[in-house]
Amino acid sequence: MKLNNFNFKNQSSIFKNLNLLVFKSFVKDSRNYVFMIIMPIFLTTIFFYVFDKRGATVFSYALLPCLTIITSLTPSIVEWKNSVFLKRIDITGVKKSMFIASVWFVYLLAGIVCYLIILVYGLILASVSLKGKDFIEFQHMFSTIKYGYLVFSIFLVCITSIAIATFLGGLANAPGAIQGIVMIVYFITMFLSGVMLPPQLIYSSKVLVIATYLIPHKYCVFLYLHAMNPGGWKDIVEIMPTQNPMSFQGAYNSFTQSWQPIIGSILALILLFITTIKTFKWTAKR
Repeated sequence: MKLNNFNFKNQSSIFKNLNLLVFKSFVKDSRNYVFMIIMPIFLTTIFFYVFDKRGATVFSYALLPCLTIITSLTPSIVEWKNSVFLKRIDITGVKKSMFIASVWFVYLLAGIVCYLIILVYGLILASVSLKGKDFIEFQHMFSTIKYGYLVFSIFLVCITSIAIATFLGGLANAPGAIQGIVMIVYFITMFLSGVMLPPQLIYSSKVLVIATYLIPHKYCVFLYLHAMNPGGWKDIVEIMPTQNPMSFQGAYNSFTQSWQPIIGSILALILLFITTIKTFKWTAKR
């Protein structure tokens, strides 16, 4: 019993120290502020007016920091591998799984905090810009939000981004070599998962709907959109004034019940975590 208590305290202390190391690295990296705060604010402002000041869009754009974790964490991991940072951790005998869990924990908290920052900015932007009926409809949205699904989906979006970034960073040897792949993954995710472009605009083809099941973020983003939607998964509503009434999922429904995207997200995370532990390299090969 004493041995188990000692091991628990020892492992807890190691995990705490790892969290501090990763947190300090996060705070010192100016790239994180650009990708997770400045860029989302810029995109939120631009696309809010592009889509004719639709209040609902600010909730989707609040997910941008959760996605940009991919572009900020991946190169950070590669840089750690090319420095003495990971070498020192490896020498201490710390397990890969514990280090990866520490990275996931710190960036999860960072993603949630940045989500709240962008959401507050978006709410202020919408409150100032919307007038009359549009403002009343915007206020009414808060009474129809499914807050349980909302919180859970935010958690899943952040963790999915972190999992992808950890996987890519663990494989790469040089920041320049992986940067192109990271940006491709990021833009595909941003535009085809339902964050930047409403599903009513892009999900008009059954082939595209099927193809996007390969995007890990699709599952958690659609759960998030469901949380924001006042109706059910298949309820027909007039969301886009220029289009025929359809469900919030677009012309073709990707999901019919809430458990489907939840299970899809969890399976994707398990697969990414197991693969990352097996393939993660502590140091970059020269």
